[in-house]
Amino acid sequence: MLIGILMQFVKKIIIVGCLLILSNSAIAATLPSPTGYVNDFANVLDGSTKNQLEQFLTAFEAKTGEEVAVVTVESLEGAPIEDYAVRLYQQWGIGKKGKDNGVLILVAPNDRQARIEVGYGLEGVINDAMAGRIIRDQMIPAFREGNYGAGILQGTQVVVSILAKDAGIQLNTGAEPASGEAYQTPHKRGIAHKIFSVLMFFFLAYLFIRHPWLFLFFLSGMGGGGRRGGFGGGFGGFGGGLSGGGGASGRW
Repeated sequence: MLIGILMQFVKKIIIVGCLLILSNSAIAATLPSPTGYVNDFANVLDGSTKNQLEQFLTAFEAKTGEEVAVVTVESLEGAPIEDYAVRLYQQWGIGKKGKDNGVLILVAPNDRQARIEVGYGLEGVINDAMAGRIIRDQMIPAFREGNYGAGILQGTQVVVSILAKDAGIQLNTGAEPASGEAYQTPHKRGIAHKIFSVLMFFFLAYLFIRHPWLFLFFLSGMGGGGRRGGFGGGFGGFGGGLSGGGGASGRW
């Protein structure tokens, strides 16, 4: 189990490193700026669905400090959805700085792809397998029928239900109680995760000492975000969280 965790960690480090090195690529140049917790750049959500999502995501953040962003885009510009999601997550800074407690739900209707990107701090609550199940069970069936609003709403409701249960709060998302409960939430991180955290610290320290230029790329990537306050509708921007590639993707 520990070897598997280490392999996942190395994979995520490679993804983040490559994206930081390519921070001046076309992906970075075309990323949109957030307008709220719900960002329908592909125009697939009706007003009622968008308002419902915005209201309960706002209420959820107020109660827990955890940030869930819903984003639709017209095109991934030829990039793998995993790369696009990590870069968008980094630039917006979803989740609180130091806690990394954010989730990005990204849908690209024209590319027929979706991804749930999970911040470092919530990977013990929504793991990769669980994120994949939510996409397959809650989102893709509706997407195949062209009903993007229903698929996004159902997937987001389940994500928030799982997070709310883990945080020990009651929140009316509109989801049926069984929807969230069907996805078994890991309780607390065990010894393997603790070892992983320690190894991660020493690995990063070693990496930056041996290759200081990677640290400079990391700092430049952190400073280039487009999420800093001043957005419309009272939305003040996200909190500066990080993701390292945790989550899952799906196609239809």
